[in-house]
Amino acid sequence: MEIDQDQSLSEIVSVTTEITKDIDKNIKGKEVKGVEEVEEIEEIEEIEGEVVEGEEEDTCYIHDNQYVLILLPSGNIKVVKLQKDKKISLGKFGVFHTNDIIGKPFGHSYEIHDRDKIKIIRNVAFREVDETDANNKETIDDPSKQKLSYEDIEQLKKDGLEGQDIIKKVVESHSTFNKKTEYSKAKYIKRKEAKFSRVFTPVRPTLYSVWEYFHTKNPSKIREMRIDSLSQMLTLANVRAYSKMLVIDDTQGLLISGVLERLGGYGVVIGIHDGENHNFDIMRYMNFSKKIYNSLRILSWQQVFKEESQAPFNYQNESKLSEKELKFYHRKKANYERIDSTRELLFKGGFDGLLIASQYQPESILETFIPYLRGSRPIVIYHINKEVLMNTCVHMRISRIYLNPTITESWLRGYQVLPGRTHPSMSTSGGGGYLLKATYIIIDDNNNNNSSSSLSSTNINIIDNEKNMEIDNNNIIKDDNVNNNVVDDNNVDDNVDDNIDDKVDLEKISSKRAKLNKED
Repeated sequence: MEIDQDQSLSEIVSVTTEITKDIDKNIKGKEVKGVEEVEEIEEIEEIEGEVVEGEEEDTCYIHDNQYVLILLPSGNIKVVKLQKDKKISLGKFGVFHTNDIIGKPFGHSYEIHDRDKIKIIRNVAFREVDETDANNKETIDDPSKQKLSYEDIEQLKKDGLEGQDIIKKVVESHSTFNKKTEYSKAKYIKRKEAKFSRVFTPVRPTLYSVWEYFHTKNPSKIREMRIDSLSQMLTLANVRAYSKMLVIDDTQGLLISGVLERLGGYGVVIGIHDGENHNFDIMRYMNFSKKIYNSLRILSWQQVFKEESQAPFNYQNESKLSEKELKFYHRKKANYERIDSTRELLFKGGFDGLLIASQYQPESILETFIPYLRGSRPIVIYHINKEVLMNTCVHMRISRIYLNPTITESWLRGYQVLPGRTHPSMSTSGGGGYLLKATYIIIDDNNNNNSSSSLSSTNINIIDNEKNMEIDNNNIIKDDNVNNNVVDDNNVDDNVDDNIDDKVDLEKISSKRAKLNKED
């Protein structure tokens, strides 16, 4: 389409919209993809089943029936589920109505006032700290420097002063506040804000924010996996849209949540869990859409073996069931069909990667799921102890089907980034676990047999040639020995002749001597 300069603004906008639709249509039509990739994507789209089409919810705004992370003034995080016409208690920081923040964007900070009302406050940006001649030489941590007592502060709260007003009074009543350096003043105010401020900030649940909450609260629940280890797993496994992934997850669903977020609803993930019911608790805090949830299939360890067949379903006449019984029957039937289709999908194979973060030995897991991988596909294993991965690495190096097994250690250090105060964090986690990465390859036994037979025949020919050479060498040695014997015989004959000649000469000499004696 061409745009004329004489067209009006509305006509230009409509033309631009049509061009954008054509571009989106071409992208969705997958005209630029190869034939094999198109077939693979179509197969995945068939597996995904019913996907809700239409506009998805805007994740930048807070919605009803949604999990939200509340950042408190103390720096702690609280997870709440918002529902209309409800109140959320933040402990000593106050109470607010959910209707006041539903529909508002994430990231705004609110201050609680008049018990349960909130107002938006302006976020203070990072500012440069002015250098002064002040120092902390005369600063002593003495409670007597603060003129306001605990009773005075409580009285201020009863009088209606809240948050920033109380902090301002506390700062003004400190006798040595002006003698502090600018850095010390900022730290002092920050401590008082954590104690008296009533400001909170709703934070959108992302993979990082949810990980940070669980890693701070209970790191053993996610097997002490750090965010850098998780990101490396997703990168090494080449997790992307339109891929089929196998995930063995004992991190309460943290690893599966990362995979689902990468796929964005385009692909298939089979998650393996321990026990009858899955424990992917973290996944519900991510507020995934139905399209993303539909790309996840779940099986327990008891359902991944072909020998353990599923008990046949007892189909009934639905017309004879009551409303309550029919509801239970439909739920049970759907669960049976879901497990049956997921098992069929697993046994069909053709997966693009295997990610493992489990309490079980990795060797046994590999033995179970390796047959379902495609060739030249990545395998990534996480464990908090390197000894477990070292045994698995030795197992992989002995086997012929794993290429370049490598163990790496994750290391991360956080930094405080403030103008004039940027430095590494004074405390950090001791370790982020270890990763074992390898590539699964398929070995063609037929080609190996042919090559081995050709090698064996070649070796036989070489051995025969060597034997023939040995025989020839032996014959040559025998001929040399015969010649040597002939030479020796000739030498013996010459010696005999010489001895005979010597005897003749002696006889002549002796006869002459005898004649001379007679004449005398």
